[in-house]
Amino acid sequence: MDAFAALALMRREGLPASEAVEVEGTTLANLEKYVGPALTRRGKDYVAKPSDDFVRRMLLPDPKGVRQVEIRGSKAASLVGTYWNALDDALKGNLTALKQFKGRTIPGTDLTFLTDHKSIERLQDAGQLENIQEIYWHGRRR
Repeated sequence: MDAFAALALMRREGLPASEAVEVEGTTLANLEKYVGPALTRRGKDYVAKPSDDFVRRMLLPDPKGVRQVEIRGSKAASLVGTYWNALDDALKGNLTALKQFKGRTIPGTDLTFLTDHKSIERLQDAGQLENIQEIYWHGRRR
């Protein structure tokens, strides 16, 4: 959703809402509607709070495939994003990239991060890790 992309841009680049919505092609009204609790008014504009408690549907690999998981909060979502970056590094040959996630539970769930190299290779061979940059679940595939 464009409002979440604008919020992420605000946090990453330190932009005010008026600039972020223009870049992401949404409106201040949509931003207020979908991510309002994550915003603080500063003068006539908004700035992003450092974190939020929104539920995001994200994709995560497990030994059987890639599945949709509900992740609560921007900090947990950021950790999942860091995991995907490490997984990408591992697929490019850096076998120690996933070490920090071994045995670690995904916040707010009873799931652990997949770090077993043989399982990851099986998923890669099956073509399930091809679109590694699309970690957010988008409902029906476009």
